[in-house]
Amino acid sequence: MITNQYQIIIVGAGSAGMICAIVAAQKGKKVLVIEKTNEIGGTLHITAGHLSAGGTKRQKEKGIEDNPEAHYDDVMKISRNTATDYIVRLATQKAPELIDWLEEQGYNFDPESPKIIYGHVPYSTPRTYFGGQDYAGKTINGAGTAVLKILQPLWNEQVRLGNITVLLSKQLTKIETDNNLKVISLELNHSEKLQTESSKVVIATGGYASNHDYFKQKHPNSSRLISTAKESSMGEGHQIIEAIGGVFTGANKHTSTLGGLEQIPNSGRTDFWKSWCRVSNAFDRKPFEIYVNAEGKRFMNEGEINADIRERIVLEQPERKFWVIFDNEGLINSEPIIPQFSKERIIEESKLEKMIWQAESIEKLSKKIGLPFNALNQSISGFNDNCKNKKPDQFGRTVNLFPINHGPFFAILTYAFSLISFGGIKVNENLEVVNNEGKTFENLYACGEILGAGATSGEAFCGGMLLTPALSFGKHLGETL
Repeated sequence: MITNQYQIIIVGAGSAGMICAIVAAQKGKKVLVIEKTNEIGGTLHITAGHLSAGGTKRQKEKGIEDNPEAHYDDVMKISRNTATDYIVRLATQKAPELIDWLEEQGYNFDPESPKIIYGHVPYSTPRTYFGGQDYAGKTINGAGTAVLKILQPLWNEQVRLGNITVLLSKQLTKIETDNNLKVISLELNHSEKLQTESSKVVIATGGYASNHDYFKQKHPNSSRLISTAKESSMGEGHQIIEAIGGVFTGANKHTSTLGGLEQIPNSGRTDFWKSWCRVSNAFDRKPFEIYVNAEGKRFMNEGEINADIRERIVLEQPERKFWVIFDNEGLINSEPIIPQFSKERIIEESKLEKMIWQAESIEKLSKKIGLPFNALNQSISGFNDNCKNKKPDQFGRTVNLFPINHGPFFAILTYAFSLISFGGIKVNENLEVVNNEGKTFENLYACGEILGAGATSGEAFCGGMLLTPALSFGKHLGETL
C-alpha cells in the first residue's frame, strides 16, 4: 500500500501531465505524478512542436488581428464540423493564455511565428507558433523540445520544494471505483495499491498509436498500422478507463499522415525525424514525380495543394501505400524529396532495396518492386504523353510536367502513417470522464492525447490542435482542481 498524502494524482508525465503538475504545485497543492517510463516528457521528445492560438500578445505585437472565436471557426471549418464542439471551444478559449504564459516563461519563439503553415490545410490567418528548433515548413531542424526546455526547470523547482513527487517506472494497471462513481484506488504494476478517496485523479497517459493490436481493435477496417508515434503510446489509460465504464469515441475520425518510410521492412515503424517523404502537400515542394498504387496505376493529381484531399485519396488506396516514381532527371532537378537525405544518399539507399529502388528500365523496376509492368508502364507513358503535349492529364495536373524517360528510374515506397491517435476517452466540458450512462466520475479527469485528435481536430489535421489542447487543458486542470 502506497501512502496517499496528495491532493492531486496525475498519471502520465508528458505534455499534459507535466504542466498540470507544475501549475497545481505552484498553487500550493501536493501533487503525485505516476509515470510508466523512466523519464518525463512523453511525446515532447518527438513532437514537431506546433502550437496554435488566436488573440495572443504576440499576434497583437505583429499587427495580426485574431481571436479565439475566429480560431474556433477555422478548426470547425477545416474539420468539416467533425471536431467535438465543446472541446474545441474550450481549447481555443484557453490557447492564447497558454501562448502568453509560455512567452512569459521564456519560450524561444521562432522570429517568424506565428505564421501560416501549409503542411496540412492552413488556417486563414497566421496562427501557428513554434520554437527555433521546431519544424517550420520546409526544413527539419530537430524535434520539438522547446516546450520541454521551458517546463523542465519549473518541474525541477517544484520537485525540489517537495510539492511534486514523481514515481517513475510505475504503470497504472487498474482503477477501482465505488457505487457512486468515485475513484477509490489505483493499482500500480499489478501489485501496489494507492487509495484515492481524498484525491483528484487526472489521467494523462497519451495516445495508442504504437499499440498494433489495440489499434486494429478500434480500427478494424484499417490496413496494417505504420506508426511513428512514441513507443510508449500504448493506450493503457484508454483500456483501464473503458474497464470501469468509460466511453471510447472518435475512432471513425481517424486519418493518417502521408510519406512514411519503413526503413526496416515489415516492422510497422517509421521515423518522421530520420526519413520522411515529402508527399503530404504540393505547396512546400513541387513534384517532378508521379504516384502509383499497388496496382501500378496513378490515382491522383500529384500537384494537388490541399493536403486533406490528398490524405483522403491515399486512404482509399490498397494498403494505404503508394510508390513515388521518378527518373534521374527528376532526382537531379527537383528539391529533395526526403529532407534528411541528399541525392547521393537516395542513390545509396536504392542499392539496399529496402524502401528505395532503382533500375535501368521500367520493366526491371516493376519486377524489383513487385508491380505489374503493363500497368506501371502505361501510367508512366500516359503521363509522358501529357508532358509532350503540354496538356493537363486526366487528374488535372498542370505542375512540373516533365517526362519520366531518362534512366535510371527510381521508386520510393511510402505509407500513410500514424503519428497521433484520433480515438479517445469521452469527457465533458469540465474534462471530467464520462461513463457509458452519460454520468461523470466524481474525481476522475482526463487531458492530453488520451482525449484523441478526433475531439480537437475532427477528421482532419488542424495545426497545433493536439499539443496546444494537451498543454492548455493540463494547465487549466492544474489551476482549477
